[in-house]
Amino acid sequence: MTTVVDTPPSVRRPALHFTPPQGWMNDPNGLVHFDGEYHLFYQYHPHDRVWGPMHWGHAVSRDLVSWEHLPPALVPDEQGMCFSGSAIVDRHDTSGLFDGEPGLLAFYTVHRVASEDPDDYVQEQCLAYSRDRGRSWQKHAGNPIIAGPGFKDFRDPKVVWHAPSRRWVMALACGQVIRFYLSDNLLDWRLASEFGDGQGRHTDGPWECPDLFELPVEGAAEGEPATRWVLVVGVGAGEQDAFGSFTQYFVGHFDGECFHNDHPAETVLLMDEGRDFYAVQSWSDVPAEDGRRLAIAWMNNWLYANRIPEAGWRGAMSFPREVSLAATPEGVRLRQAFAGEWRARAAEAAKVATPERPLAVGRHVLLEGGARSAHGWMVLELTAGASVSLDLQQGGHQALELVADEAGVAVHHRRRGQNGDDEFDTHFPHDQAVGRLAGRRVELEWLVDDGSLELLLDGGRLAITQLSFAQPAGHPQALAVAAGECRVAEMAYHSLV
Repeated sequence: MTTVVDTPPSVRRPALHFTPPQGWMNDPNGLVHFDGEYHLFYQYHPHDRVWGPMHWGHAVSRDLVSWEHLPPALVPDEQGMCFSGSAIVDRHDTSGLFDGEPGLLAFYTVHRVASEDPDDYVQEQCLAYSRDRGRSWQKHAGNPIIAGPGFKDFRDPKVVWHAPSRRWVMALACGQVIRFYLSDNLLDWRLASEFGDGQGRHTDGPWECPDLFELPVEGAAEGEPATRWVLVVGVGAGEQDAFGSFTQYFVGHFDGECFHNDHPAETVLLMDEGRDFYAVQSWSDVPAEDGRRLAIAWMNNWLYANRIPEAGWRGAMSFPREVSLAATPEGVRLRQAFAGEWRARAAEAAKVATPERPLAVGRHVLLEGGARSAHGWMVLELTAGASVSLDLQQGGHQALELVADEAGVAVHHRRRGQNGDDEFDTHFPHDQAVGRLAGRRVELEWLVDDGSLELLLDGGRLAITQLSFAQPAGHPQALAVAAGECRVAEMAYHSLV
């Protein structure tokens, strides 16, 4: 019998998603590709399983699936804890720290409590460098490279190269705006502009973990720019906000100093409609011939992050995703796809027989189940008035509901779960509308793993990422019809080992 609401007797490590060797993990940091390796740094407390003095944990991979754990790259010192940031390849030794050779630079925030009150703190921007492919790190003698401006929330530097102006740009979270700083040498920085006042969604919590990148626009109309800039922002959980922390993005133009939003200021674009996709960062310096913008997120929510089940470690990352831009009738939007490296773990595709006739009320089909980790893909065709429920994981622990009308399909998601902790039991379960799809043909892709379920709909235009702690992970999964009809047009399934 599947346990739906109780804490599992043990928490198993996921087969496909990155987790720390022990202790606590939150934001991904310093994502950079160098000398054939993907570097993943992360906020890390190795000595406890709740948030605490922040280190930079470190791992490397050549395939985004198998990770080698390395010693922490940055550890707290008299300057403070080592908060989030980014890393780049200083390919031409612009900083002068590498004797003319390429090297790695990490930009991070130091967080220092100034009195006995933990809310009385200073945050400054610092630099560290590595001359040995990231195996050891030296903090720059000139730290901080940007001193505290006199207000508290001043953190999470993201450094990128802006080719047209031939300058380095740092996007920095400052309260509830993003400031942009400029540099010619990666050491000396000047403030250029800020963006965010009155833009997008704000809560009582600060903006965090910015990312900034340019992408081509698929399907751009004639006369429209072929590329757009994307500014990604984490929004901290507000005290009165039942949703918790989430990730929004803006699409627009960046001229090397200022970001200009393409959409009305009140437009809110969420990168993921689920509860557990936060502190998103993308990899710097991925080879041009690869051609992908790869990103990853911390799968958690600050409303219950310190209360989720643990087994000597707590925290997991999403599976890496390829992000792109596409023109839509509503404007340019992000699309996401699971990085294709998941196929290296895939067993031979299971043979899936789709029903020959449409499913109606009282009929259902069992989707392939039983694997701890799996990838699935299907296309459904719904009639107007149809109501379809998909139990994609663990016998009712999570359900996706699709309700079709003449104009399209409304998407609803429900999650159950309790572990006896008031904070977790209050905020973890939910029942929410997550969006609408145009038309009545629904494309759905998912990755299920111990501890999580990641969903992509409509070719990746809509994403839903959720933690999931019921056991067992593998369970027969049903597609049931409550009203109307639907047809399973196509389906594929892979167990992942």
